[in-house]
Amino acid sequence: MAYETEQTESPGHPEPSPPQGPHPAMQLISPEERDKLTLRLHQSLTGFVDGPRHAVEEAAEVLDETVKRITAALTERSHSLRADWQGASEGRSAESDTEELRVALRAYREVTERLLRL
Repeated sequence: MAYETEQTESPGHPEPSPPQGPHPAMQLISPEERDKLTLRLHQSLTGFVDGPRHAVEEAAEVLDETVKRITAALTERSHSLRADWQGASEGRSAESDTEELRVALRAYREVTERLLRL
């Protein structure tokens, strides 16, 4: 999703700043897990001279683990989004149901656009 702002020259009205990174609920890998995987990848890169095959094997394992974690997080997010909107209609007015569907559609758009930017 592109972040665009209109240029205004009115004093006292600062321009909104662009988003500062993914919303915490949108993080696919926790910062701690990301740091561990990054460290393992860095160690494989620095170990290449002493053990090229082992370095490449370790880099492959880091990629596999990263893909596994991202896939699990996306599957969980997809199930959560689906449960939110499919269970929204029971006992609710059409207006509140429509609002929950709008929120669900926005969440689907945000996740999909983020993936398409990879």
